Amino acid sequence: MWSRDGGTRVQERRRENAGALPCRNRERLGALLQDLEPRLTAVALRFTRDPESARDVVQNAFEKVVRHCESFRGGSKPSTWMHRIVANEALMWLRSERRRAERSVTLEEGDEVAIPDPMPDAPELLERARVSERVRRGLQALRPEERQVLERCTLDGRSYAQLSRETGVRPEALKSRAFRARRRLGEILMED
Repeated sequence: MWSRDGGTRVQERRRENAGALPCRNRERLGALLQDLEPRLTAVALRFTRDPESARDVVQNAFEKVVRHCESFRGGSKPSTWMHRIVANEALMWLRSERRRAERSVTLEEGDEVAIPDPMPDAPELLERARVSERVRRGLQALRPEERQVLERCTLDGRSYAQLSRETGVRPEALKSRAFRARRRLGEILMED
């Protein structure tokens, strides 16, 4: 879809999505958000399974993008950064929904209350299994020293100081490895 002016507006939007966010130009930022909205709404819908809630999640994410636009460092594409924000917002929405469902209710005599089933439904269990498998494959794709830091510090709960004593590698170096490993794992999961 090229415009009559030779496609410059479309090309500008593609360039914006490939590099820095146009934080100072609200009009261009708005156009970028509008272009990404259908894709990001689909991401939110996978979490919420409700179109209205998905739109709310995306709106909250867009507010965060506008508020924190200046903090975007350009280490990834803006669309990837926004995808992560939407995913995080959707996860927060899920947590709040679970808390709301688990909230205890004071019962008076004669009150009837439907108590939600504490067992997650089959689609949620299936999604958890898929995510688990993707993360496992992603971890296997990392270099051994990066995988070791993530497994021992993130999954096993060791501190960098403990792992440093075990491996003889300085804690600062382990933190750098963990940062690179998380970033690489994120890239692998986005490609998957």
